[in-house]
Amino acid sequence: MDKYIGFDIDSKKVSVCVVESGKKDVYATIGPDVGSMKQFLLFQKKDGSRLHLAFEISTQAGFIYDCLCDCVESIAAANPYKMTWIYRTDKKNDRIDARKMAILLSIGELPTVHMPSIEVRQWRQTILHRKNLVANITQVKNRIRASMRSRGHVRAANKGSWWKKLNISWMRQCVEESCGQIWSMQIEQLVDELEFLGEQLFKLTRRLDEYLKSKPGAALLMTTPGVGPRTAEAVLAYTDDVSRFGTSKQFCSYYGLTPKLDESGSCRRLGHISKHGPSVVRWVLCEAGWKVIGKSAAMRKFYERVMAGQAGRKKIAIVAVSRKLLSIMRAMLTTGEVFNESLVGRHCGDVTKVA
Repeated sequence: MDKYIGFDIDSKKVSVCVVESGKKDVYATIGPDVGSMKQFLLFQKKDGSRLHLAFEISTQAGFIYDCLCDCVESIAAANPYKMTWIYRTDKKNDRIDARKMAILLSIGELPTVHMPSIEVRQWRQTILHRKNLVANITQVKNRIRASMRSRGHVRAANKGSWWKKLNISWMRQCVEESCGQIWSMQIEQLVDELEFLGEQLFKLTRRLDEYLKSKPGAALLMTTPGVGPRTAEAVLAYTDDVSRFGTSKQFCSYYGLTPKLDESGSCRRLGHISKHGPSVVRWVLCEAGWKVIGKSAAMRKFYERVMAGQAGRKKIAIVAVSRKLLSIMRAMLTTGEVFNESLVGRHCGDVTKVA
């Protein structure tokens, strides 16, 4: 006998619905801790039933998945965005959400999310941490420049970047000369913060580079002109297993780089890209796209064809390049072949889908 269980989890409680063929639905409310969840599942197994569990994806979904997978026959993390379209209802509360998951799971229509191993999840979190660290550094730099300009320093004292050692020393000298003023404390602390974040970024980048060397697909992806370790690691971490994507369209759709489709009768309209999936991958792909078109003649030609001589289409063209680059990466990971400029050139002729 099979029982299909839906968990609607929040910070204070878990609403539960148990669906069993030929029987009335059972509802319960348990604690949000893993111990309470395990205790409930073990109680449901006392009559020899096979348990199938579903819950919505969240920041703690991986931890819950690992803790409860041994208590049930099958476990699935549901995609709430897709679930609302499959099972639409005018009413919504925690019990209804739990029943919705249990019902969809019982009929095999639950939109699930791939759950990678704990090692891959930690890798993804570290990549996101680095992205946030880079964003923090950029924010601090902007604040330093704004503060220096407010004191009349429109340009750095020495030629080149504001952030080379000579100019950092110059900023500290400005602080010493303005000793006793409130402004000097602001600059001093911002420069200290910048140096601290820079050290953290260096350590984190070095650790990620070391880890990336253990991944066989990394060297393969980096044979693509303009693709470096940051792009390769993001694609590998969030792809996890490339065999779960049957086509390039599915692969690009997972990363939100395919256009939205509005089709009715003879009318077919393509809109903006969906932007579903991990944004960090779209970010690094667009950054890599600018480098790729500067180093690959085939990709540059593709970029120019999509742009069609219109300066206003630059963003559209670089997104198209990012999508094409992602398709190429999938082919490389699937076949094990390195980047082939002539082969890419032959397959970059049709731009009707991205124009």
